[in-house]
Amino acid sequence: MPRTILLDPGVDLSVIEGTGLLVGGYLPSHVLGVYAAPTPPCDSEEECPKEPEIDVPWFMEHLTQVLRLLPGGLHVVGFLINSDQQIAAKSESKIRKLLAGVRTLDPCVEEPFLMYVKAKKASCLVGDNVTTVDVKVHDSPLDFVQLDTQLVLDCPVALNCDKGSDRMLLAHAERGIEKLERTIATSTCIFDNKLLKCEDLIAPSQLDVKPRKGKSKTLDDTLDSEDGEITKLKVTVLATDELNVDDEVKIEDNNVRLKLLGRMTSRCYVPAGTTVQACRDYLIQDVKRSIRGRLQMHCDSLVGEEVEPESLPVVHEPPRRVFTRLPGTNGISVSDYLYPGEGPEDSVESIKEVFGFTPCEEDIEDDLEIVAAAKDVKRDVEDKPKKSFMGSTRQVMLSVGVAALSAAFAYMRFRSADTENNEDN
Repeated sequence: MPRTILLDPGVDLSVIEGTGLLVGGYLPSHVLGVYAAPTPPCDSEEECPKEPEIDVPWFMEHLTQVLRLLPGGLHVVGFLINSDQQIAAKSESKIRKLLAGVRTLDPCVEEPFLMYVKAKKASCLVGDNVTTVDVKVHDSPLDFVQLDTQLVLDCPVALNCDKGSDRMLLAHAERGIEKLERTIATSTCIFDNKLLKCEDLIAPSQLDVKPRKGKSKTLDDTLDSEDGEITKLKVTVLATDELNVDDEVKIEDNNVRLKLLGRMTSRCYVPAGTTVQACRDYLIQDVKRSIRGRLQMHCDSLVGEEVEPESLPVVHEPPRRVFTRLPGTNGISVSDYLYPGEGPEDSVESIKEVFGFTPCEEDIEDDLEIVAAAKDVKRDVEDKPKKSFMGSTRQVMLSVGVAALSAAFAYMRFRSADTENNEDN
């Protein structure tokens, strides 16, 4: 049986003139929608049909851009089309392809749907079957909890790379990302200075109408919140003191060292009634999505740049993370990424294009992440003996560290003493 689709009363469906996406979250028995984002029009007016239609590639492009900016716990739970249900009969194959595509980009979406705005009904993909379900609007704003944590990163990685070792490549960064992911996968989360069981609820669900058997523990009502504002909860992530290596380990020479440094902000929005285990999973999801997204952006920006060897590591700064509040919600925000030198004003146009509203610069949180200073990276290198992991070689620190206000890679290349002697000759 499909989940009940429930919309927050603040969801403005009137902005969906053609098509759009519905952002929300999940409870075991409900799909919760909190914001409707209109899909941008086609680049060419000639290509845009007069009547809304199911354009799968354009839907998927919009979906990809929205997913990149969503904090943990939030998903694109469904698509919107300003039409009645008659379009379903003649577009069955497109609908199935569209809903299956959501699961490919976001495996956490279990029951994606296409909502017909005029009919207040939806075609929902449950398993392999498409089912028609009703869409309801809740009487009061849906309760969500904001989870905030900051990770202090210091993650060194050494690897052997012959091709492209003079520049920062995503393939190099992947090694550091994988090590970070292994660390947080075995971590312990402390919620509001309390260690809770996996089955405990982060907050009581407002949708529970039946009393629970064996009352589950929840955090009390003394959390950091005010009337009309979202409940905010600080999370501490504790890493375990274990050997952090792959299952298969091989010993080899190395000529590249990367170091992930800095302070990274992670934020999640979960419906009241979410279990502690699910909250932890969403935090891990947010860290992975954020770090991979911004490093992809950074490495793409380096394509075509000339590489000039230097004697010390260079600290590169991938985009930093900022947050912008979604209108009509009870304090839920989405993120954006700004390159070094960009300010909150540079986020306005991208948010408007992807989410369909113009944020105020004053409402953009731009002070949550800190850059890893270049002098700190250099001092860390200078204090270490000039030896490689495998023997006596001279270090030649080359350009590429990566420091994102949230994360930093110090990228170094080693050159063997034999090579150095050949150059002297």
